Amino acid sequence: MLIPIVLGIAASSQIKPIKLLMPLVFGATIGADISIIGSPGNLIAKNTIETFSKGSLSVPFFEYAKIGIPLLIACSIFLYFFGSKLIADRDGNTQSDSQMDYSQIPAWHRNLTLAVFILSIAGMVATDYIKFLPPMHIIACCAAIVLVFAGVLTQKETFNSFETLTVFMLAFMMPLGAALNSTGAGEMIANAVISVTGDSGVMIIMASLWILTWALTQVMSNTAACTLLCPVGWTIAQSIGADPRAVVIAVFIASSVAVCTPMAIPANSMIIGPGNVKFKDFLKPGLAISLVCFIVSMILLPVFYPFY
Repeated sequence: MLIPIVLGIAASSQIKPIKLLMPLVFGATIGADISIIGSPGNLIAKNTIETFSKGSLSVPFFEYAKIGIPLLIACSIFLYFFGSKLIADRDGNTQSDSQMDYSQIPAWHRNLTLAVFILSIAGMVATDYIKFLPPMHIIACCAAIVLVFAGVLTQKETFNSFETLTVFMLAFMMPLGAALNSTGAGEMIANAVISVTGDSGVMIIMASLWILTWALTQVMSNTAACTLLCPVGWTIAQSIGADPRAVVIAVFIASSVAVCTPMAIPANSMIIGPGNVKFKDFLKPGLAISLVCFIVSMILLPVFYPFY
């Protein structure tokens, strides 16, 4: 949605598109860690915590914000001082610099969409405090239905935007995580990890899982990596008597830092054409941003979720 706007800013200010598109991707990726609906991994971590704790622990809408906001601020400051040096200096692809024409869209379509968006977000936040409100997924579904019936979206546009991969991944991988927990397979994996790390403590185990998840998410679906490793992280933390929330949230944050390869998340590939971005252009700034996120995560997680 913001790519045409950023391209327009780059053209009017004589800035290379890649210099603005890369921070845009980083901001969208890290900014998704603020709420529980920012990405599929956020919901996976929430479901893991609430399911494995058998309802004794809950994850409010902005629970992740106490980690996500500092991450976003730290990355923004880092990019402000070092971004221009790390991001490649290359002209954009002028053939892809076309902006969408919104002149034919009625003004009431924009106003209604904005109103529905604000009300749906407010409703999702309020579900943690107002008991008679429907669950978040029902609110989101109702918002989409309103836009379809109002004619803002066609049925075809609605179904085309429906990410079946994410839906089926959540639907079928979560039972796999539950099976790992109920059959003892998760405990077996946890024991294997503990045998490697030894008596290094929760911090080393959490850092190891963070790095493992981060490495996997650069080359495979971050949703799949998060779904597989969140239950493992819970089991490991529980087996050594630590608060599992810190480890599970560390896994999901690591899965969201998918910034080192163009195939890590769809947003990365979307800027390749307009920004004339090459594979190697992701590596240097991506590794730097990943290091910042790792350091901030390791500092804040034990503060907000004490291990013992």
